[in-house]
Amino acid sequence: MKVYVILTKTTTVPGRIIQKYTRKPFNHVSISLTEDLTRVYSFGRLGKRNPLNGGFVEEDMRGGVLQEAATAILSYDITPVQHARIQKELDWFSLTSENYRYNFWGILGLVLRLDLSGKNEFFCSQFVGHILELGGISVVGDRKQHFLQPCDFLYEGKMRIEFCGVMPRYLEQFEVEEQEMASLASA
Repeated sequence: MKVYVILTKTTTVPGRIIQKYTRKPFNHVSISLTEDLTRVYSFGRLGKRNPLNGGFVEEDMRGGVLQEAATAILSYDITPVQHARIQKELDWFSLTSENYRYNFWGILGLVLRLDLSGKNEFFCSQFVGHILELGGISVVGDRKQHFLQPCDFLYEGKMRIEFCGVMPRYLEQFEVEEQEMASLASA
């Protein structure tokens, strides 16, 4: 069993601002328990038009701003107990998503090197670090969650790099598998 951490380079205005500040290749991070990325979670904008309306999101890697994104997909081997714990936490976030907000003050705190995190507020890397920690996985050393940046997951070195490239190239392998399964089922 594995947990997947998905690093992406979005071309949105907030994404470009984040990347300009960090000077790192990726500006967003998500988490999934599915290799084909059918269920992916993070913190980001809730609607297409207003980048200031953010919170817990289930992301669509096959559409929207992530569809053509440059990406790195990392994996970490986990036990069935860790898998169940992570799934339980993701399910809880999904069920209670209206209780969570995007941590805009935390982004400012990241720049100022201050913990400005509020209750039930996360930004993407803070959320992924939180979920992994709840699953008993420490992949970013002793760095505090309120200072995590997307590339910290890549540079820590404890995760295996599964893929680097553009999102459609990663996803096409699963589309081929689906087509093969469909043709076998109809035969």
